Amino acid sequence: MRIFYDVDTQMDFMNKDGALYVPNAELIKPRLELLTNFAINNRILRIGSVDQHFGTEEYKEREGELKKWEGIFPEHCINGTFGQKKISETNPREIIFHPHFIDDSINYEIFNIILTRNSNLFFEKQSYNVFTNPAISAFLEKANIKESIVYGVATDYCVKAAVLGMQQRGIQCYIVEDAIKGVFPESTKSALEEMINSGAKLVTTKQIIGGKI
Repeated sequence: MRIFYDVDTQMDFMNKDGALYVPNAELIKPRLELLTNFAINNRILRIGSVDQHFGTEEYKEREGELKKWEGIFPEHCINGTFGQKKISETNPREIIFHPHFIDDSINYEIFNIILTRNSNLFFEKQSYNVFTNPAISAFLEKANIKESIVYGVATDYCVKAAVLGMQQRGIQCYIVEDAIKGVFPESTKSALEEMINSGAKLVTTKQIIGGKI
C-alpha cells in the first residue's frame, strides 16, 4: 500500500507568527493543498504527524527539545492552542489522531477504523521523531505500507526522522522536494543527503499529481 505522509503542517510551524516558524514555510502551502486534494480524490490514505506539547513536569522527559527543559526549541504546539492546529490546506476532511501519552498504549481499534473507512490518521508526538510514538510502527506494519510520499516541515528535523524511520522499516520514501522546508540551510542540505543515502528518492509535486511516480 502507498500512503501520503504529512509531516507537522501545523500553524506554529507554517505561519510567520507561529511560535516555531520554519522560514518560508508559507510558500509551500499551495503545493501542500494540491497533494492533499490529490490524495483525497484518489482515495489514497493520508497519515502523518503532529506535535503535541504540554510543557509540564509530567512530560519533561519526553519534551527534552524544549528550552524550558534545556533543549533548543521554544515552546510550540502546546496542547489545545491555535498554534497546534493543522493548516487549512492539509486539513480539509476527517482526521483521527492517535495520542502519545505517558502510558504508551496503542489503540488498535483506531487502526481498523482507518483501514476500513479510509480516514486519515495522524500520530501525536512530543519529540521531533515520530517514532517515539510506538503506535506508528505498529500501524505501518499492520497496514503493510510499502511506499510513502513525504512532505511538510521541517526537512532537517521531523521530515528527516520520519523518512529515515520508514526507510529502516523497508518503506520506500519519495520526498516531495518542492513541498518541504527546513530550518537551517546547512542542516537541510545534510538532511537531504542523509535521506537520499538511505534510499529515499526526491520527486516534485508535479510528478506526483501527474501520476509519474
